[in-house]
Amino acid sequence: MIAAEQKARATYNGLINLSDDPQVTDVLRFLREREIVHFQRFGEILNYVQDFINEKKCY
Repeated sequence: MIAAEQKARATYNGLINLSDDPQVTDVLRFLREREIVHFQRFGEILNYVQDFINEKKCY
């Protein structure tokens, strides 16, 4: 998932560089920022899951 978010962000960057329409560029920037937030959230949940796995379990 994290790699997909990075690839999408790179794709949006490439499209932004190709576009000369300000409205299209604004939409692409919004979508790129959304991918950045997704990347951060996936990273946070990955850390949470890894911490949970490494916790000592008492049953």
